[in-house]
Amino acid sequence: MKKILFTLLTFFCLMSVTHADSIYNIDMDIYLDENGTANITEVWDVKADGGTEWYKQLYNLGNEELFDFKVSMDGNDLQYKNWNIDESLTAKRGYYGINYVSEGLELCFGKGDMNRHEFTLNYKLSNFIINTDDAQGLYQTLLPNVTLDNFNVTVRSFYEFPNSLEVWGFGYQGLAYVEDGKIKMTNDGYPVNNNYVVLLAKFPPNTFSTENRSDNFKTFNDLLSTAKEGSYEYDYGTKETILEKIFNFISFLISVIFPLGIFGIAVAVAQNSGYGYKDNKTIDKKNTPMFREIPCNKDIYYANALINLNSFDYKDTNIFGAIILKWLRQGKISIKNQNSGIFDKNSTMIDLSSNPTFDLDIEEKLFNMMYEASKDGMLQPKELERWAKKHYQKFLNLFDKIKNSKIDELESNGHIYKRTSKQECKKKHVMDDMIYNDSKELYGLKLFLKEFSDMNSKEAIEVKLWDEYLMFAYLFGMAAKVAKQFKNLYPEIVREMEINNLDYDTFLYINNFSVNTVHAASAARSAAQSYNSGGGGFSSGGGGGGSFGGGGSMGGR
Repeated sequence: MKKILFTLLTFFCLMSVTHADSIYNIDMDIYLDENGTANITEVWDVKADGGTEWYKQLYNLGNEELFDFKVSMDGNDLQYKNWNIDESLTAKRGYYGINYVSEGLELCFGKGDMNRHEFTLNYKLSNFIINTDDAQGLYQTLLPNVTLDNFNVTVRSFYEFPNSLEVWGFGYQGLAYVEDGKIKMTNDGYPVNNNYVVLLAKFPPNTFSTENRSDNFKTFNDLLSTAKEGSYEYDYGTKETILEKIFNFISFLISVIFPLGIFGIAVAVAQNSGYGYKDNKTIDKKNTPMFREIPCNKDIYYANALINLNSFDYKDTNIFGAIILKWLRQGKISIKNQNSGIFDKNSTMIDLSSNPTFDLDIEEKLFNMMYEASKDGMLQPKELERWAKKHYQKFLNLFDKIKNSKIDELESNGHIYKRTSKQECKKKHVMDDMIYNDSKELYGLKLFLKEFSDMNSKEAIEVKLWDEYLMFAYLFGMAAKVAKQFKNLYPEIVREMEINNLDYDTFLYINNFSVNTVHAASAARSAAQSYNSGGGGFSSGGGGGGSFGGGGSMGGR
């Protein structure tokens, strides 16, 4: 009996010297910029029951760096100071700081008192996105070991995430999914008792402009395998009824058989659609002679359409660089160097301030997009890249319109018409002899430009037309190689052209400008369309080992 009384006395004594802080809710908002830096806001609804400070440990940060850390309490900013975890409650009241430890660092802020408060943490972490050979990944411990009532995490970015984006949650019972262009994670009412929250998300390569890598993760599958190691599925109490199984089986049959039927129809239609030449003529690419003049009446839009119709390695956006060069030659825009930024750094930009007029509605639309991206008429490459990422559909669709409007014009003028029989043309749409002859010359020019880029000695060509050659080299996606060879073989001509700002550096600038912008838009579109099914849904327990920001704990002490 004495032993029992002693045990009970010891238990109650221990209860009297321990405290139980309460974390009612944590809302976490993360914004990912185009460079893969995370701008993080955390709102803690908490009540202390002892101790002197709240803290969050950030361990295993890898290449990530913390900056712009700030804390407020109930809307009032706290003051930063060098942190000493051994200071008193009074000494920490109204202050926050960083405690550096061997495993990483701790974000700390004073409790102030034992009342309920709302603390808001703001900070940034660079290199939040990691590159692998086949994808980019977000692999992060968002909340280390913690006990709380509820949490909600929202991850946003410079573009809207598609619902099909693959995401996984580890370490807690709840949900990880994509909705309204955002990644969302929540415990959804399930208990969080000494659990952690790890997010893994997969993005297409080059979605974010970052060079961050880790030797531990060569492919995305390395990330996924590491995250799943030690994971287990919670019992969410979901069981299929017989009716649900029947419905799911029928849905499966429809999802398999229906696409196969559509594919068969598509193949049959493709055999009779498309574009061909009268009398079923073809362009013999192996025996087409080189053509040294500028074909297609020097019309880049007509040439662009023919490259598409003939499948001469067509890309919708190759014409972008040719249009920029056209505007430069016409004086509608200019390339300028000026100092900008806090470091007064010299930068090259496109001056759009001349208020030009355009004969083509499509060119005016493209110009307006570029001006909108610049905001002030002085367009820097990164500005258009950012704009194109956010408006990739609008930007890329314009190039479809450029191609289709020219094809429609050819049809209206009778150069393309519907066949009368398969003897006339195997394809549904017949292209006449004008298109046939122009296409042969155009392919001959491609052969010449390809040959020219490998020449080691000068050839007798119209070198004064080299900027026009370059316009067509843009259409074929080979402008950089052709411009470099022009500079090597005809430096005197290149120097003469510098007077009109048509030197080699300008052509290279236009090439990089157009290619990088298109790449940015295409990466954003790829992020929205690449995946057929997402990995979101119920989260898993355990797992997540090896994530960045991993380990440690958070709460009060």
